[in-house]
Amino acid sequence: MDTVLLNIGISMLIGIIFILSGLMLLYKPPKDINGLYGYRTKRSMKNMTLWKEGNEYSAKLLIKYGVLILLLGSVLSFLVKRTEYALLSIVSLMVMLAIFIILRVEKRLKHLEKTSDTDLI
Repeated sequence: MDTVLLNIGISMLIGIIFILSGLMLLYKPPKDINGLYGYRTKRSMKNMTLWKEGNEYSAKLLIKYGVLILLLGSVLSFLVKRTEYALLSIVSLMVMLAIFIILRVEKRLKHLEKTSDTDLI
């Protein structure tokens, strides 16, 4: 039972970190394009429109996926009996969701970039 509680604690910690990061980006977004704070990719740093959209959208996804990690991580902790497999499942879930955030934000920014390019024509 102790290992289940430990794994639930780890999934809660990861979920809370995602949620707090998202809230920080949403309510205290970086004012200017910078290399230290915010959603920083080559595409998001091209202009202020992409920068703002990338930070806002990634913040919302971080919050949403943080809640998902809290819930799924807790369920996985009960379903997977071996401690190391449960922990591996929780960390894998975190990595997978972090990759999904990047993919979804980049897809959105690419679409926004294309629509703004066609507006210029």
